[in-house]
Amino acid sequence: MGCILKTDKRNSIFRKKGDLMRALRDLLKRWYPAAIIAAGAMAVGALAGTNSAQAQGSRLEEVMQRGKLIVSTFGTSPPLCFTDEKGQLVGFDIDIARLIAKSMFGDPSKIDFVTVTSEGRWPSVLSGRADFGIASTTVYPDRAMRVAFTRPYMDSGISLLVRKDAGVTSIADLNNAKFTLANLSNPQMVDRQKRFLPNTKTLTFDTPSAMFLAVKTGQAHAMQFDSPVVDWYGKENAQDLIVLPEMLGNVQNNAIFLKPGDFAWWLFLDTVVQELTAGSRYNEYVEVYQKWFGRNPPPQRFYGAAAAAK
Repeated sequence: MGCILKTDKRNSIFRKKGDLMRALRDLLKRWYPAAIIAAGAMAVGALAGTNSAQAQGSRLEEVMQRGKLIVSTFGTSPPLCFTDEKGQLVGFDIDIARLIAKSMFGDPSKIDFVTVTSEGRWPSVLSGRADFGIASTTVYPDRAMRVAFTRPYMDSGISLLVRKDAGVTSIADLNNAKFTLANLSNPQMVDRQKRFLPNTKTLTFDTPSAMFLAVKTGQAHAMQFDSPVVDWYGKENAQDLIVLPEMLGNVQNNAIFLKPGDFAWWLFLDTVVQELTAGSRYNEYVEVYQKWFGRNPPPQRFYGAAAAAK
């Protein structure tokens, strides 16, 4: 009797399992073809997207086919990028851009420059008007949300150029409502002024040369800008202007900027910068650095420094 009961329970379990398996088979019959179709559509879509991206190509290919570079820069930021008395664009940034053209075409003159304002530099690359920008541009995280940056091609910082007749010798001296600071129209300068010089009045300009002119003519008592530019202005106008020894914040980096999303173009530019600042093209970088700043750049790396010491 006990054996019969156990057999009935086992049969009941098998019947339940059989019902479950039949239900699963019915579900798979209905679902599987639709899943295959959906997966196929996704694969076709992905392939189409890849082919579309390949069809568009990289900016690198476009530049090589064109046979020259188009680069946005400032025309008012000596000694990095400015217009000389002959009306020619010159400066450290300009020479770096020419070295990139030389890397691509074997000729540093295969390049056209587009001059822009401080705010105009971003649209110049995002719109495709320029292949990349090099315009005394400091790397900030909020800027990296708009454009892509290569690794830095120059260390920088923010220094203060001050009129001698202001009687200012420190940041603390300048933090006074009787003084006026010249700023560029960007949020970073506003933030620095509020942090370091909250009591100083401000005037806003569109170009570094306009800021300098305001200081030179007495419209403003001081200006804040990239340390190499401020040092150059101070050296060229030593009778009237001084550079304060203190910097506004930490050392910063200047980098090339470009439209994001093009890995091949970014990788090429980043590689050239790497080879200029610390690799196979370092001798050319040293020559340009000494030309504009009158001193040596940071040492190459261990092996380069060891070889130079022998």
